[in-house]
Amino acid sequence: MDFLVLLVHGSLLWAVIYAILCCIAVILFWELFSPLHAFPGPPAARFTNIWRAMVTASGHVDQANIKWHRTYGSAVRVGPNTISINDPELIRTIYATKNPWPKSDMYRTNDVLINGVRLSNLFNTQDNHWHDTYMNPIRSLWTMTKVLDMESLIDETLNKFTAKMDVKFADVEHNCMMDEWLGYFAWDVMANISFGKHYGFIDEERDVENLIADSTKGLYYFAPISQIPWLDCLLDKNLIKRIGPKPTLTGVNYAIDVVTTYHQALGSGSGRVEHYLDKYVKLKEAHPKIMDDNQVVNYLMLNILAGGDTTSSTMRAVVYYLSKNTSAYQKLISELDAANFSLPAKWRDIRKLTYLDAVVQEALRINPGIAMILERVVPQSGFTLPDGRFIPGGTAIGINPAVTNRNVDVFGQDADHFNPDRWLKKDEENEEEFRDRCRKMKDVASFVFGGGNRVCMGRNLAILEIYKLFATLYSLFDIKLVNNDHSWKYHNAWFVYQYNIPMTVSRRVKT
Repeated sequence: MDFLVLLVHGSLLWAVIYAILCCIAVILFWELFSPLHAFPGPPAARFTNIWRAMVTASGHVDQANIKWHRTYGSAVRVGPNTISINDPELIRTIYATKNPWPKSDMYRTNDVLINGVRLSNLFNTQDNHWHDTYMNPIRSLWTMTKVLDMESLIDETLNKFTAKMDVKFADVEHNCMMDEWLGYFAWDVMANISFGKHYGFIDEERDVENLIADSTKGLYYFAPISQIPWLDCLLDKNLIKRIGPKPTLTGVNYAIDVVTTYHQALGSGSGRVEHYLDKYVKLKEAHPKIMDDNQVVNYLMLNILAGGDTTSSTMRAVVYYLSKNTSAYQKLISELDAANFSLPAKWRDIRKLTYLDAVVQEALRINPGIAMILERVVPQSGFTLPDGRFIPGGTAIGINPAVTNRNVDVFGQDADHFNPDRWLKKDEENEEEFRDRCRKMKDVASFVFGGGNRVCMGRNLAILEIYKLFATLYSLFDIKLVNNDHSWKYHNAWFVYQYNIPMTVSRRVKT
């Protein structure tokens, strides 16, 4: 009997050993014969995407990407079939306007599942032809000229915001959690220009209907799961029991309600405001084959979910870094006082303010609102890097704006530090040298809005909104961290969310 037990146990032991040896053999075979063998990277990332998913879930994958490139070089293998690139010169190639490389499967996690049907949107679709077909009708609506038609609507929200800052914080000297309030402002601006009314965040001083919270939960899910996209089929997109947050679902439902209410208001003879919902509905006449209420919802969903988070991320960076940099703060205040414009600030009066521009450009650079690898798929013919290494077709490849924005060849040896002066002309530069250097920096830093045919359509609105806010806000108030040694907390979940920014707000006394 004892002999039989030993025999069974021995067989099990050898079976385990055999299984382990087989796994090692498969791993070694994959390592030795993988077409990406020549690309260095974190050891675990060569065999599994679990590693980068875990790093992404930590909320600081941008810092990890920067570290990996400084350790391993210009092309880093971050997954079995994924390469991260840090060469700014390749932005126009990977994110081309003509014959664009398709988005990778990572974006499919952002699909929404409604009544068992999986629906893509303009942000995440991998079909470039479908994207262009549905983008073409609205491209002209997002030029700076057309966005400026909305300036009065931005002013309405800006007046609400500054009035609340005045009464709630400057009058009673309460600390302001600026991270929350800038989110309220950015989301209410987007609501007002999208469908002519505010969500009510500023008025009610809270996250109405949990729109911000639900959006944030959706991105906290999207970021790590997008690194192993097939997991989404088992979690959010399974038809039996859906697990986890519902990416984009809250935004879709809100957009559906808005469109329904809009049509009811028209039927009752309510007045019409020239906001984006109104513009989108009018497109049904010009493009009847592709435009219906479902497509209007698709357009509005991007307004609702993307416009608030990315813009507020940059806004938080501006107030935080200015509070940390007394010199930059004083230079901005001096420029605003000298300009002596009416409030709320108008674009025509502030668009050529050089230091305001420098502050905003530097905030976008040092703290990009999107700070993960924007993955694309290499064409079947493959792609040869400038150093001669070949990447086969079908490989996922991409650039993280947080990485290229710290490139010392483009931005200087202090690229890791907030320094708006880098955007100003140096004493030793002539005008042509300054223009060339500044153009190169802007070409790279503007990648925070994406590139090629998939560039963010709301970038002009974001710039307008941010410039107007800070020209107005810093003309009226002194805004400083409660404790200048305080450090914020942030979580990178595709969009960068910063937290815990307590600030004092006091009325300015101009000298």
